Amino acid sequence: MSSASALPVLHLDDDVVAVSKPAGLLVHRDEHHPDAPAALQTVRDQLGRRLYPFHRLDRPASGILMFGFSSAAAAALQAAMGSEQAVKEYFALMRWPGSHRELGDAWTCEQTLHTDDDRPQAAKTEFAMIERFRGSALVRCRIFTGRYHQIRRHANHCGRHILGDTTHGKGRMNQLFRDKYGLSRLFLHLHRVVFRWPPGGAPLEIVDPIPAELSSVLESLRRERVTACQPSPS
Repeated sequence: MSSASALPVLHLDDDVVAVSKPAGLLVHRDEHHPDAPAALQTVRDQLGRRLYPFHRLDRPASGILMFGFSSAAAAALQAAMGSEQAVKEYFALMRWPGSHRELGDAWTCEQTLHTDDDRPQAAKTEFAMIERFRGSALVRCRIFTGRYHQIRRHANHCGRHILGDTTHGKGRMNQLFRDKYGLSRLFLHLHRVVFRWPPGGAPLEIVDPIPAELSSVLESLRRERVTACQPSPS
């Protein structure tokens, strides 16, 4: 993706901008990718304003990405999004083995996650199945903490890996979904956030629909399900 490609703006006010980040785009450049296109630089140039990041979104994931227009706004946004009342919901297409029926269609994972230097961190993710397919399911994931690769690692722990995840997923399933359904990226999308903004004010809801390359995978799975349910010709 070119650094000059504008990102869709989902919300804009005096203190914050929310955009739709595509999969594969960095949030900001780092020492490992000093010249790579990144959302911070793209939106800065797009709006002509300095930006302050305050939350992460995995490079292979897509969805809502927010920046503050000042360090104070970024700190206030971080506090608002860290509130227990804040909602951060992702859509994920997950492996759905029939052998894991004990988890049910809705479950919570609070498996402790460790940092690179082995420090334990409390983590909580709620999962709820939305739509079932053969061997997979569309799942709503709500996070209550913001740990590194939290949803992907919790999904791995539960044995319901996110499809397209080349770090924590299953290579054979990823290959199958690449070849059969055209899934060439991680199926993880930050779809909806709700938080009080400005602090103490009314709830602000921001929604980013599932992008076309993921919707097409779901449509293929739905067509396959319908075909499988049709009676065979006599």
